[in-house]
Amino acid sequence: MTIKTLLFVSIVPALFSSAAMAQSFTYDVTWKPVESIGGMTGPDGKRTGAGGVVDGAYTTTYQDGSVQKGTVRCVGMDQPDNGLFDLHMSCTTKDNTGTASVIWGCNWVGEPGPQTPLGCVGGIQGTAGEAKGRNGLMTMEWFSTNASRGTGQWYGQP
Repeated sequence: MTIKTLLFVSIVPALFSSAAMAQSFTYDVTWKPVESIGGMTGPDGKRTGAGGVVDGAYTTTYQDGSVQKGTVRCVGMDQPDNGLFDLHMSCTTKDNTGTASVIWGCNWVGEPGPQTPLGCVGGIQGTAGEAKGRNGLMTMEWFSTNASRGTGQWYGQP
């Protein structure tokens, strides 16, 4: 056997086994009001450097049809102008299977303001329970003051 054949034979099963371990899901969150913290108004009248804390309840539906309900708590902070993201958030999720941490980067989908939707991308990491040691990716559309929805995918096995 040539080296190329050996490499192909060893890589192909690894690729297929990794794909089989992925687990896709969608979710919806109902948020309580955001508790604003700090921030300053600059000479241009714009408020910057503000943070906030928010709690929510979520429902996750996995690709196999199973449903999981839980809670989420996030802390977020505005980012300086001209950065990659307008807002960063760090969250903890909890349900009866365990906990996970999520880190988000979000941008306003339109002119910034409390009624403007946010589009977010993030990473998720299981911290306790069934998902401990797993990592994944998520998207989120925060489309109203009290609701968001998105998609995600866990990768690999714990």
